[in-house]
Amino acid sequence: MSGDAGESMAKPVIPSELLVDDAVHLTPIGADDLEMMRAWRNRDDIRIWFNDGRLIEAAQQQAWYRAYIDNPSDVMFIVRRAADELPVGTIAIYQIDLDAKRAAVGRLIIAEGRGGGLGYAALLRACLAAFEGLGIETLESEVKSGNDAALRINRAVGFRSCGDAAEEPIRMQLRLEFVLPRNRV
Repeated sequence: MSGDAGESMAKPVIPSELLVDDAVHLTPIGADDLEMMRAWRNRDDIRIWFNDGRLIEAAQQQAWYRAYIDNPSDVMFIVRRAADELPVGTIAIYQIDLDAKRAAVGRLIIAEGRGGGLGYAALLRACLAAFEGLGIETLESEVKSGNDAALRINRAVGFRSCGDAAEEPIRMQLRLEFVLPRNRV
């Protein structure tokens, strides 16, 4: 994002109607979500898929959040199951460059209700919000090669591999014209 040095830049705002559908509701994270997020992120079955798989202490989570608040190119959401508003995970749109119309999407965690299509729904909703709400034209994602569920979900949404197929992590790209019709869940 562009701006003068010293100028405080706000996070981009995505209209709330773009963050909801019949499967999931995405709500911006807040300080009250941090301990829940840390507990999810520290689960053995989740942290193995992050680039830094070490356990996170509460002080580290607080420091991350302070930096996140000041970062205008990063928006993160709690994924809530639409049926009951139960928080089930997280997803983020980050490295947002509105001038270049590019961003990354990831940090997808589905900690509750796995296998029910919530990961697909959350990723699709975040991608559509980036395209429609932020004017993004290209989204990027990185997935560890052994994370079959994430690779399957990314491909189902329309992400295509780019770069060397043997590269770790696998780099993927999504352009608006790649996205599957919205009624496919």
